[in-house]
Amino acid sequence: MLPQPNSLTLVTGVLGATTNWLILRFLAVALANLGHDDTRKAHVRPIGDGWNPEEDEVRIVLGIDFMRHLKSGRVTFVDGLSELFTYTDKLRTAKSVGESGQRFVRDPKLDVVERTVLDAVEHSKHENLSLLRKRTLLVLDGLDLYIAATGWPLQEVNDMLEEWREQVYATIISTAADTPLMQSPVTPLETAHTAFVAGLAHEAGLVMSVRGLDTGVARDISGVIRITKAIGWLKADKYVEASETSQAEALEEREMLFFIGGDGGIAVWDRGA
Repeated sequence: MLPQPNSLTLVTGVLGATTNWLILRFLAVALANLGHDDTRKAHVRPIGDGWNPEEDEVRIVLGIDFMRHLKSGRVTFVDGLSELFTYTDKLRTAKSVGESGQRFVRDPKLDVVERTVLDAVEHSKHENLSLLRKRTLLVLDGLDLYIAATGWPLQEVNDMLEEWREQVYATIISTAADTPLMQSPVTPLETAHTAFVAGLAHEAGLVMSVRGLDTGVARDISGVIRITKAIGWLKADKYVEASETSQAEALEEREMLFFIGGDGGIAVWDRGA
């Protein structure tokens, strides 16, 4: 099931319980729909991941050939990390768009990052003129890193997110939610992070939280995933198309266990099953 139109989905993780597998699942579902009439356009913007589609050997994930989608323009990858803090004269003159369509953020200024993403969205629309604005899925992975590393004013970050969300079908944001960052904030970093995540949770229609087991480490269980309908679910509900209504109503709040195998396979099941 894809996110609701005009919705925000918040995915949180902690140290030792990564959200990468969940983000990849969202992308796989979105791209799997490209062959159907209700075509979905996926615009991918990982910030906290240094994946390089032009060099990495593993390019097929969950049965999806990301390299093929990158070359076709169905996926736009904006690398906001690998060259962010290594800005040199050589990089200054290099192209900001790679051969595969991958884009780079080389300046941590907020207006530069905002423009880079908007340009990528506009490029996606130009490459896929038959696709409507509402069919662009924006995925932001690790945006909280920028807040910690650059000290961006939180209000300006929220305004930037609002601008991005107006241009796309739906938005998925992945952030850290470790206890030291979220409970009893003291330092400016902790305070800003708590306010940022709390604000996203208030706007989100769906919150998916990944954490480790409360009892410690287990061989056959990697962690716990909790799915919660948030305030934004009611706001976005009126935009759900008739064909999607049954899916939206069928979604239940629940807490499940998951296991990530050595081969990358994922198993998810209810507690007690």
